[in-house]
Amino acid sequence: MRTLFRECAVPMPGSDDLPRVGCTVRTLDGADVSLVSFEDSEPLDLLAFALTLFPDRGFTEIGTAVAGWSVLGLPGPHGPNGIAFCGPHMLVHRSTPWQALAGSLAFSRLIRRQRDLLFFHAGSIGVRNQGVLLVGPKGAGKTTLSLALASRGHAFLGDEIAGVRVRSLELVPIRRSLAVRDGPRAEDVSLALDREQAPYEPFPDGTQRRRAYAGALFPETGSAATPLRQIIFLQGFGPEPRLETVRPGREHLGLMTPLGATMWGMNPVQRARDFLSLVTRVRCSTLTIGSPDETAVLVEQSLEA
Repeated sequence: MRTLFRECAVPMPGSDDLPRVGCTVRTLDGADVSLVSFEDSEPLDLLAFALTLFPDRGFTEIGTAVAGWSVLGLPGPHGPNGIAFCGPHMLVHRSTPWQALAGSLAFSRLIRRQRDLLFFHAGSIGVRNQGVLLVGPKGAGKTTLSLALASRGHAFLGDEIAGVRVRSLELVPIRRSLAVRDGPRAEDVSLALDREQAPYEPFPDGTQRRRAYAGALFPETGSAATPLRQIIFLQGFGPEPRLETVRPGREHLGLMTPLGATMWGMNPVQRARDFLSLVTRVRCSTLTIGSPDETAVLVEQSLEA
């Protein structure tokens, strides 16, 4: 949690009506196992939750004869490792890579409790108090463009997870740690990564990326909730930047990828209406990214029009 979400930390709020999720890790005496317990006023099936939310991680369900317990199989070089679930608890062997899953489950449980927000795999940026949602698949340029804009003094709200308050049409900041691929990037971004000596780390997809934090790279950039004014659908990279206003249609809705937790237990028809309300209330554009610096200027100019 510290590695991924430390820039999301805020002082403990005073309100008692906010959704809360607790996660406690206990080491059992004399054993090489730990017990991870979640405290949540809305219980759920942890195994089904993990299998549904992370279909691309190679998880499987392993049968067990122990009543009340279920086992999640994690892929590994020597066969699957198991994590046992019973009610709100996870029982893990400490040699099993369980920490990322526990952190993701805690974060996802909190997301599903916030039903007045929609959470997307998307980037978000605030340009002169105008929020921009950056939509596109992996490798489309969400991190490249959001960091290029942050290097020009604009508010960095996030490059991987975006939260939208549907009724008030606001982007909320969710600043995960950055995982920056090698490739095209704004000059000031490269300078900031080198200045902070951002280290390379191996990722599950086999790539090496640089771990960094937006607040360290660009201390002057803000991260306050910002009115959503434009949704940009990223079309990948090209020789020069090109931004075109589009009338949103079904194909654009299909490009918006909600987090599984924001759909869990929700009426899919209502969620579809929420998605539709977003694309019909703000300007929508398609963007081909050219030079990151030139593209950032083009996005700035589009918000001045």
